Amino acid sequence: MQNAAMKTINHRWTRRDIVAGNSALDLVNTVSGWNHDAEDWIPDVATFLDWARMGGLLDAQEKIEAVRYAEGRPATVERVLAAIKELRFALWGLMESLEHRKAPRSCHLEVINEWMHRISLSERIIVRFNKVGFAISPDISVLELPGIRVTSAALSLLKSPSLASIKTCPGSDCGWKFVDQSRNGSRRWCDMAVCGNIAKARQYRVRNK
Repeated sequence: MQNAAMKTINHRWTRRDIVAGNSALDLVNTVSGWNHDAEDWIPDVATFLDWARMGGLLDAQEKIEAVRYAEGRPATVERVLAAIKELRFALWGLMESLEHRKAPRSCHLEVINEWMHRISLSERIIVRFNKVGFAISPDISVLELPGIRVTSAALSLLKSPSLASIKTCPGSDCGWKFVDQSRNGSRRWCDMAVCGNIAKARQYRVRNK
């Protein structure tokens, strides 16, 4: 699956869409139906910034700054969105390989490693009134912050026991990924009220034909 093959959808993001339990998987979930008729739910920078704010990857002020920064910079916006979608594809590929116990592709690891390098460049130490703090490096644009924070979330997931609990929703045309944090590991759907109920309704219709 390549990004160029995806249909673009102008999706209106709500908190109910943030179901993965990790921001890296939430980025993967900005595509619906990875393996069949895939739909890209972040077709433009406005939708991307709405998603990033909804997922806690930008605070309110950072989103305002990102909108302002994007104005009049079409080439930069195109480059950042392309890089984000490349990261999304790499994370999907890595999680697929880990979930199915297959060797990850080197091209996916290269993309993620490049974003890891951006993490190291993203902060600088500052001292004010004899207190040490951290600030975003001026070499990093506010549009890149969601990608950097997603990568940090991915690294946390890769280092945690939760990595073994990643699942893929079996819903028709879904394929969203999530960390199963249920007590007995029984979570099956991204959202029972959506994919789960659709499957139950389909089964009911089959039984009552």
